[in-house]
Amino acid sequence: MDEEHSTKTDRRRRRPALSCVSCRRSKIRCDRNLPCGACVRSKHRTCVYEPQGPLRQSDISSIAVGPLQPADGVSSIDAETTVSPGASGQPQVHRAGIDGSHEDHSTHSLTGSTPVDSTSSQIHGPSFDVRSLLDRIRELERRLEEHTERHPVPRSNPRISNTATEPIVATYPSYLAGDLHTMNKSVMSKTRYLGQSHWMNQIGNFKSVLEVFDRHIRDKKSEPIVVLINKAKALARTIKAQRTPELSPKFGTNLPPREIADKLVDGYLRTLESVIRVLHVPSFRKEYENFWLSPDSADLSFVILLQLVMAIGSAVHDETFSMRNSAIQWVYEAQCWLISPVPKTRLTLSGLQVMILLCLAQQTASVGHDLVWIQVGTLMRTAIFMGLHRDPKKLPKMNRFRVEMRRRLWDTILELALQTSVDSGSPPQISSEDYDTCAPSNYDDEQLTDGDDGPAIFNPPEKFTDMSMALALRSTFSTRLAIVRSLNDLGAQNTYDETIRLHSQLSAAYKSLSKCLQRFGLTDRQPTGFQRRFVDLLVRRYFMALHLPYFGPAMTEPAYAFSRKNVVEMAAKIWSTVFPSAALSPRPRRPPSDGTGPMYSNGDDLARFTLSSGGLFRSILSQASMVVGLELQHQLQEDDSLGPPTPRMDLFNILRDSTSWIFHRILIGETNLKGYMFGAGLLAQAEALVSGLKGAELEEAIVKAGSEAVRECFDILKQRLEPKVDDATTTSDSQFNFDTMMAMDEDWEYDSSMQNVLFDFTSIESVLGVAPDTGGMMAPPDFSRW
Repeated sequence: MDEEHSTKTDRRRRRPALSCVSCRRSKIRCDRNLPCGACVRSKHRTCVYEPQGPLRQSDISSIAVGPLQPADGVSSIDAETTVSPGASGQPQVHRAGIDGSHEDHSTHSLTGSTPVDSTSSQIHGPSFDVRSLLDRIRELERRLEEHTERHPVPRSNPRISNTATEPIVATYPSYLAGDLHTMNKSVMSKTRYLGQSHWMNQIGNFKSVLEVFDRHIRDKKSEPIVVLINKAKALARTIKAQRTPELSPKFGTNLPPREIADKLVDGYLRTLESVIRVLHVPSFRKEYENFWLSPDSADLSFVILLQLVMAIGSAVHDETFSMRNSAIQWVYEAQCWLISPVPKTRLTLSGLQVMILLCLAQQTASVGHDLVWIQVGTLMRTAIFMGLHRDPKKLPKMNRFRVEMRRRLWDTILELALQTSVDSGSPPQISSEDYDTCAPSNYDDEQLTDGDDGPAIFNPPEKFTDMSMALALRSTFSTRLAIVRSLNDLGAQNTYDETIRLHSQLSAAYKSLSKCLQRFGLTDRQPTGFQRRFVDLLVRRYFMALHLPYFGPAMTEPAYAFSRKNVVEMAAKIWSTVFPSAALSPRPRRPPSDGTGPMYSNGDDLARFTLSSGGLFRSILSQASMVVGLELQHQLQEDDSLGPPTPRMDLFNILRDSTSWIFHRILIGETNLKGYMFGAGLLAQAEALVSGLKGAELEEAIVKAGSEAVRECFDILKQRLEPKVDDATTTSDSQFNFDTMMAMDEDWEYDSSMQNVLFDFTSIESVLGVAPDTGGMMAPPDFSRW
């Protein structure tokens, strides 16, 4: 009897507990799933099965174990993970949702085998210990955690591809230019990092011309030219030193007579102010009249603002930019006023207007014009600090005048940030997510009066007002911003398909802009010629900038033929926009230096800006002329006709006109002759190719043209140098005796250290002849490095 009882007891002990822990405690039937139906209905967070120690092979079924407790949250297995034996004795991993919901994992196997039936107990496989399996999993988790700490997984950047490799830096050594480092979508020259929209990214396409001068210098075949260039540099240094103003503690002491001031103010108001809105013209004119009634009692901020307005207007005052020195002094005084103590007093709308006008005046007077992007960054941060990036509706209540002025100034700041980004090849540093300020309303200035809170009189979009041109330009802003970001942003992964897409968007925006301006032509009040052409110039440059990265490769790769055609056509249209007759009748290549011939601008305001100013006025035409020159070069070299090659005459005339344009810039105040030397060499190459010259004859024609350009410009600089009144009593290193300097031929002997004599690739002045910073933000050239 005892034996029978012992046998029954042993059998009872060997029977495994197949129900989950919760069902056993509740004494309810368990369906033995994971999770079981009872746990799902009662919303238990876990459904676990109690381990029974070593299991016999016949007892293996879908048994689950309690939740694992990982070392920390880094583990790849969730805290609610359970393990149950699966087919062939392999463990299965199950996860229960954190929110208490359960997913049915009973039909899946991690090994990819046949789904496991939890009721089946006729599975043959090796036996195992569940607890040892848990220990092993914990050990693996610990190792994974240690490895993750030593080698953290980088977070993916949505703007930078995870598969991006280190950029390949190619260095092009040049005897004249030093090392030019080219990278993906950028160029590094000395201390400047220049993005894809900067003109220097295209300079490598002109190696054939630059290397001609390089070879002649290296072989010491052009020592007289080198000596002449260095003498011209000394002259330019002296001229720039004479232009540097001597600032006095009291601002506003160098104002012109009233009749001249009226013309300068009108020159600004009829040009840039009509497109890039800064001032409320009725308020400005009222304060302007009060200023002349009592100049000594005028507010200093208005004096600085007035001087900047006159500095910009002086660029179109006459053909020769006769007031260049005064414009430079006014820019200097504005810079000093802005950096003077108590900067909080500048945090006003008038202070922002001064900062905007300073950015414009630096370009028109060529004072630090290639560094305006940095100044615009300060301007934008100041505006954000004052809340201009928020729409006035979201700010404390203010009258309509202040609402519209804040919107206008923010709109102008956005435009300046975009234009200077293209010029400098730098990121725009703006995004549509950074501001919510609405576009300005279509009001005339006369409709806005400070303190007027009466009902607003809205003008329909088709009515031309003082804001119409600015609003028309604003309508294309988002597309132009996308283009600049694709060119200059570090993480932009631009493709040719993306370029075509952006081209389509810009084309649609440009057509809409053109239709808008055409509608204005049917009304009584219409846009001026300057307004139409200036807006056209500002928008067309983005077509050229968008396709320029593919312009060089398009010379050998037919897949980019559309970009080549687009760049060339836009360059020709841009030049014809500024100089309508250039394609048919270019100016003489070397007009009389005494000014007796017809002047280049013929009284046109836009042409005068491009002749006397730097910044965007210079860089747009410089890039267009480079495109035309390169296209002509390749057309002539690709011509396989039996007779002499035939160039496109409109492009040939534009190239001739561009050389004359650079020369006229020197006539009215430029001090850098290397741009004219480069342009003359490029034109000589095209003319020599048309004549069928090759080899040594071609190089001789290029060198001869460059040498003649240097001599001619040197004579102009020599005539411009005038001794200062106090030269008899004042002596400085930058203003030494001219005759003594010219006699120092032995000091200008060529040697190998004169590496940057012809082409210094640091700034656009060096190759294309932009006026260097006239003593403003940069020190004069250091002769010690030659």
